[in-house]
Amino acid sequence: MAEVVSLHPAPQTDWMAHAACKGQTHLFFPPHGEREEARLIREAKAAAVCRICPVVLECRDYARTNREQGWWGGENDDSRAAARRRALRAPQRVAVAAEA
Repeated sequence: MAEVVSLHPAPQTDWMAHAACKGQTHLFFPPHGEREEARLIREAKAAAVCRICPVVLECRDYARTNREQGWWGGENDDSRAAARRRALRAPQRVAVAAEA
């Protein structure tokens, strides 16, 4: 008999229940074929929601840690990629400063 593997839904953390964006996924995830002008407008609306969100930092950390796609914690995919690059360079800067 085949072994049954239980599938667990994506972990929902406590902070998600307090997110200001609940029910507004259309602002945080682009539709297929979205054009640049529409993206800028959608992301500006998403950013406005994030500015009043009580859990924006938890959301941002979650998205960075889990490499999420879309708008999370006031950041889009490009912003998170840039933050990852800065974080990878930070230890190098510290090492160079220590050598000086």
